[in-house]
Amino acid sequence: MDGPADRGLDERIDDLEALYQDLHAHPELAFEERRTAALVAGRLAAAGYAVTTGVGGTGVVGVLDNGAGPTVLLRADMDALPVREVERVPYRGTATATDPDGATVPVMHACGHDTHVTALVGAVEQLAATRSAWSGRVLAVFQPAEEIGAGARAMLADGFLDRFPRFDVALGQHITSAPSGHLYARPGVFMAAADRPPRRCSSRAGAWLAAADHRG
Repeated sequence: MDGPADRGLDERIDDLEALYQDLHAHPELAFEERRTAALVAGRLAAAGYAVTTGVGGTGVVGVLDNGAGPTVLLRADMDALPVREVERVPYRGTATATDPDGATVPVMHACGHDTHVTALVGAVEQLAATRSAWSGRVLAVFQPAEEIGAGARAMLADGFLDRFPRFDVALGQHITSAPSGHLYARPGVFMAAADRPPRRCSSRAGAWLAAADHRG
Protein backbone atom coordinates (compact mmCIF):
# COMPACT_ATOMS: atom_id res chain seq x y z
CA MET A 1 0.00 0.00 0.00
CA ASP A 2 1.40 3.39 -0.98
CA GLY A 3 2.08 5.88 1.80
CA PRO A 4 2.98 9.59 1.98
CA ALA A 5 6.66 8.83 1.27
CA ASP A 6 5.69 7.24 -2.08
CA ARG A 7 4.15 10.39 -3.54
CA GLY A 8 5.52 11.16 -7.00
CA LEU A 9 7.61 8.00 -7.20
CA ASP A 10 6.03 6.75 -10.43
CA GLU A 11 6.92 10.03 -12.12
CA ARG A 12 10.62 9.43 -11.37
CA ILE A 13 10.90 6.07 -13.10
CA ASP A 14 11.72 7.30 -16.63
CA ASP A 15 14.41 9.64 -15.29
CA LEU A 16 15.95 6.90 -13.18
CA GLU A 17 15.93 4.48 -16.10
CA ALA A 18 17.81 7.05 -18.17
CA LEU A 19 20.32 7.47 -15.32
CA TYR A 20 20.83 3.71 -15.13
CA GLN A 21 21.45 3.44 -18.86
CA ASP A 22 23.92 6.33 -18.74
CA LEU A 23 25.83 4.75 -15.86
CA HIS A 24 25.84 1.36 -17.58
CA ALA A 25 27.23 2.91 -20.76
CA HIS A 26 30.03 4.68 -18.84
CA PRO A 27 31.53 2.17 -16.37
CA GLU A 28 34.65 3.08 -14.37
CA LEU A 29 37.13 0.90 -12.51
CA ALA A 30 37.90 1.11 -8.79
CA PHE A 31 39.09 4.56 -7.66
CA GLU A 32 38.48 5.89 -11.18
CA GLU A 33 34.77 6.63 -10.65
CA ARG A 34 35.13 10.36 -11.32
CA ARG A 35 32.31 10.73 -13.83
CA THR A 36 29.97 8.63 -11.71
CA ALA A 37 30.88 10.61 -8.59
CA ALA A 38 30.21 13.91 -10.38
CA LEU A 39 26.78 12.71 -11.52
CA VAL A 40 25.91 11.55 -8.02
CA ALA A 41 27.14 14.75 -6.38
CA GLY A 42 25.07 16.85 -8.78
CA ARG A 43 21.90 14.89 -8.08
CA LEU A 44 22.44 15.09 -4.31
CA ALA A 45 23.05 18.84 -4.41
CA ALA A 46 19.97 19.42 -6.57
CA ALA A 47 17.88 17.51 -4.01
CA GLY A 48 19.10 19.70 -1.15
CA TYR A 49 21.78 17.52 0.41
CA ALA A 50 25.02 18.87 1.86
CA VAL A 51 27.56 17.16 -0.38
CA THR A 52 31.17 16.17 0.24
CA THR A 53 33.20 14.73 -2.63
CA GLY A 54 36.59 13.07 -2.78
CA VAL A 55 36.06 11.02 0.38
CA GLY A 56 38.54 8.19 0.28
CA GLY A 57 39.51 9.17 -3.25
CA THR A 58 36.31 9.26 -5.28
CA GLY A 59 33.66 8.63 -2.64
CA VAL A 60 30.66 10.93 -2.24
CA VAL A 61 28.68 11.61 0.93
CA GLY A 62 25.40 13.51 1.14
CA VAL A 63 23.68 14.61 4.35
CA LEU A 64 20.05 15.69 4.64
CA ASP A 65 18.82 16.96 8.02
CA ASN A 66 15.09 16.78 8.57
CA GLY A 67 14.39 17.37 12.25
CA ALA A 68 14.58 15.08 15.23
CA GLY A 69 14.94 11.36 14.66
CA PRO A 70 17.43 8.61 13.83
CA THR A 71 20.29 8.93 11.38
CA VAL A 72 20.10 6.30 8.65
CA LEU A 73 23.11 5.53 6.45
CA LEU A 74 22.24 4.37 2.94
CA ARG A 75 25.11 3.01 0.88
CA ALA A 76 25.79 2.06 -2.74
CA ASP A 77 29.00 1.07 -4.51
CA MET A 78 30.06 2.71 -7.79
CA ASP A 79 32.89 0.79 -9.47
CA ALA A 80 32.76 -1.59 -12.42
CA LEU A 81 34.78 -4.67 -13.38
CA PRO A 82 37.46 -5.38 -16.02
CA VAL A 83 35.03 -7.44 -18.10
CA ARG A 84 33.99 -7.17 -21.75
CA GLU A 85 30.28 -6.70 -22.34
CA VAL A 86 28.70 -8.99 -24.90
CA GLU A 87 25.07 -7.87 -24.63
CA ARG A 88 23.92 -5.83 -27.64
CA VAL A 89 21.67 -3.42 -25.79
CA PRO A 90 21.63 0.20 -27.05
CA TYR A 91 23.37 1.40 -23.88
CA ARG A 92 26.05 -1.29 -24.04
CA GLY A 93 29.33 -0.23 -22.43
CA THR A 94 32.37 -0.11 -24.72
CA ALA A 95 34.81 1.62 -22.37
CA THR A 96 38.38 0.54 -21.79
CA ALA A 97 40.74 1.53 -19.00
CA THR A 98 44.24 0.92 -17.72
CA ASP A 99 44.40 -1.57 -14.88
CA PRO A 100 46.91 -1.46 -11.98
CA ASP A 101 49.35 -3.57 -14.01
CA GLY A 102 49.32 -1.07 -16.88
CA ALA A 103 47.28 -3.26 -19.22
CA THR A 104 44.38 -1.94 -21.27
CA VAL A 105 41.21 -3.77 -20.24
CA PRO A 106 37.52 -3.60 -21.16
CA VAL A 107 35.21 -2.28 -18.45
CA MET A 108 31.64 -3.29 -17.67
CA HIS A 109 29.08 -2.93 -14.92
CA ALA A 110 28.86 -6.71 -14.60
CA CYS A 111 28.02 -6.72 -10.88
CA GLY A 112 25.08 -4.34 -10.82
CA HIS A 113 26.67 -1.26 -9.29
CA ASP A 114 24.98 0.88 -11.93
CA THR A 115 21.68 -0.37 -10.53
CA HIS A 116 22.87 0.18 -6.95
CA VAL A 117 23.76 3.81 -7.68
CA THR A 118 20.49 4.41 -9.52
CA ALA A 119 18.45 2.90 -6.69
CA LEU A 120 20.17 5.01 -4.05
CA VAL A 121 19.85 8.19 -6.12
CA GLY A 122 16.16 7.45 -6.50
CA ALA A 123 15.79 6.81 -2.76
CA VAL A 124 17.56 9.95 -1.62
CA GLU A 125 15.68 12.11 -4.10
CA GLN A 126 12.37 10.61 -3.02
CA LEU A 127 13.19 11.16 0.64
CA ALA A 128 14.12 14.78 -0.05
CA ALA A 129 10.86 15.34 -1.93
CA THR A 130 8.68 13.87 0.85
CA ARG A 131 10.22 15.40 3.98
CA SER A 132 6.81 15.96 5.53
CA ALA A 133 6.39 12.16 5.75
CA TRP A 134 9.43 11.46 7.94
CA SER A 135 11.92 13.05 10.32
CA GLY A 136 15.57 12.39 11.11
CA ARG A 137 18.72 12.48 9.04
CA VAL A 138 19.78 10.71 5.84
CA LEU A 139 23.46 9.92 5.31
CA ALA A 140 23.90 8.85 1.68
CA VAL A 141 27.23 7.13 0.98
CA PHE A 142 28.43 6.35 -2.53
CA GLN A 143 31.47 4.14 -2.05
CA PRO A 144 34.33 3.63 -4.52
CA ALA A 145 36.40 0.52 -5.13
CA GLU A 146 34.15 -2.15 -3.64
CA GLU A 147 35.30 -4.72 -6.16
CA ILE A 148 38.89 -4.68 -4.87
CA GLY A 149 37.87 -4.46 -1.22
CA ALA A 150 39.58 -1.11 -0.69
CA GLY A 151 36.94 1.62 -0.96
CA ALA A 152 35.41 1.36 2.51
CA ARG A 153 38.86 1.27 4.10
CA ALA A 154 39.87 4.35 2.12
CA MET A 155 36.80 6.29 3.27
CA LEU A 156 37.44 5.30 6.89
CA ALA A 157 41.09 6.30 6.58
CA ASP A 158 39.90 9.65 5.25
CA GLY A 159 38.10 10.30 8.53
CA PHE A 160 34.61 9.25 7.56
CA LEU A 161 33.53 8.42 11.12
CA ASP A 162 34.78 11.78 12.43
CA ARG A 163 33.70 13.98 9.53
CA PHE A 164 30.09 12.86 9.23
CA PRO A 165 27.19 12.32 11.65
CA ARG A 166 27.13 9.16 13.72
CA PHE A 167 24.48 6.83 12.30
CA ASP A 168 21.98 4.60 14.07
CA VAL A 169 21.58 2.05 11.30
CA ALA A 170 23.37 1.32 8.01
CA LEU A 171 21.50 -0.16 5.06
CA GLY A 172 23.20 -1.58 1.97
CA GLN A 173 21.81 -3.35 -1.06
CA HIS A 174 22.76 -5.81 -3.79
CA ILE A 175 20.76 -7.04 -6.74
CA THR A 176 20.73 -10.71 -7.69
CA SER A 177 19.29 -13.05 -10.29
CA ALA A 178 15.98 -13.68 -8.59
CA PRO A 179 12.30 -13.13 -9.28
CA SER A 180 11.09 -9.56 -9.11
CA GLY A 181 9.46 -8.61 -5.83
CA HIS A 182 11.62 -10.86 -3.66
CA LEU A 183 13.98 -9.74 -0.88
CA TYR A 184 16.81 -11.94 0.39
CA ALA A 185 18.74 -11.53 3.64
CA ARG A 186 21.10 -13.56 5.82
CA PRO A 187 23.47 -12.92 8.73
CA GLY A 188 27.16 -12.50 8.03
CA VAL A 189 28.94 -11.95 4.74
CA PHE A 190 26.78 -12.05 1.63
CA MET A 191 27.82 -11.26 -1.98
CA ALA A 192 31.18 -9.74 -1.07
CA ALA A 193 33.85 -8.67 -3.58
CA ALA A 194 35.81 -10.14 -6.45
CA ASP A 195 39.52 -10.54 -7.12
CA ARG A 196 41.94 -12.10 -9.57
CA PRO A 197 45.05 -14.22 -9.09
CA PRO A 198 48.53 -12.84 -9.82
CA ARG A 199 49.80 -13.33 -13.35
CA ARG A 200 53.23 -14.60 -12.37
CA CYS A 201 54.26 -17.60 -10.31
CA SER A 202 57.79 -18.12 -9.01
CA SER A 203 57.95 -21.84 -8.29
CA ARG A 204 58.56 -25.12 -10.11
CA ALA A 205 54.84 -25.76 -10.08
CA GLY A 206 54.24 -22.37 -11.64
CA ALA A 207 56.79 -23.08 -14.36
CA TRP A 208 55.18 -26.43 -15.09
CA LEU A 209 51.74 -24.86 -15.29
CA ALA A 210 53.02 -22.22 -17.70
CA ALA A 211 54.66 -24.87 -19.86
CA ALA A 212 51.45 -26.93 -19.87
CA ASP A 213 49.22 -23.98 -20.61
CA HIS A 214 48.58 -25.16 -24.19
CA ARG A 215 46.64 -28.13 -22.81
CA GLY A 216 43.86 -25.78 -21.65
